Amino acid sequence: MEGVDNKEQNTTENVTSDQVLIEIRDLTKKKLFFQRISTFCVAVMAVCVLVSVLIVIPKVRITLNHINDTAIQAQASLNEANTMISSITKASENLNSLVDENGEGLTNAVKALSEIDFEGLNEAIKDLQDAVGPLASFMSRFK
Repeated sequence: MEGVDNKEQNTTENVTSDQVLIEIRDLTKKKLFFQRISTFCVAVMAVCVLVSVLIVIPKVRITLNHINDTAIQAQASLNEANTMISSITKASENLNSLVDENGEGLTNAVKALSEIDFEGLNEAIKDLQDAVGPLASFMSRFK
């Protein structure tokens, strides 16, 4: 019986080996199938990325050119503003020096005007009108 048991055991081992090989083959086929699907998906994603890059890069380049032009214009405007600020500063310094130079003369003139006796001046004008009025009426007769 031992001989029969050995034969059965060898047959079982052969069948089992054949079944294992068949199962390995089936699993390998499934792996290959899923590997092909994965490769196809990666290829589709690569094409999508490539198309996106081809569409986006020119737009990005145009946008960067616009940004560069705007930055150049902003720099030019800032340079003009700096020039105007220095001109205004010089003008205010000149005005300050003019006021400093003429300030004393203006102060004296204002003091002199404030010291005028306007009531006395008005009274003198009235007296002059009273004195010249009869002379004017006398002269008007000779016209």
